[in-house]
Amino acid sequence: MKSVQLSELGPVADEIKNGETVEVRDGNRLVATLVPLHQARLEERVQQLAAQGLVRLGSGEPWPKDFFTRPLPKADGSVLEQLLADRNET
Repeated sequence: MKSVQLSELGPVADEIKNGETVEVRDGNRLVATLVPLHQARLEERVQQLAAQGLVRLGSGEPWPKDFFTRPLPKADGSVLEQLLADRNET
C-alpha cells in the first residue's frame, strides 16, 4: 500500500483534518473515499456492536419535524415504581 503526506492532497487536506470524509472521483466514477481515522474507527466499532446484537443500526431516515416539540407520552403509573419493581424481579 502506498502512503502519502496529507500536504500532498492539496486543498482537501484541511477538510480531512477537520473530520470531513472526502470522495475522490474520476468523472462520475467513485475511485476512493478518504475517511478520517477516528471516524473510521468509530464506524467500525458500531458495526462490531451491531454484529454482536448489542446495538441496533438506525434506518437512516430523518426524525419527524415535530420530534422535539410534540407532547411527551404519558405513563399510566409511576415510572420509578415500575423500575424498582422490575429490579426486584431479577
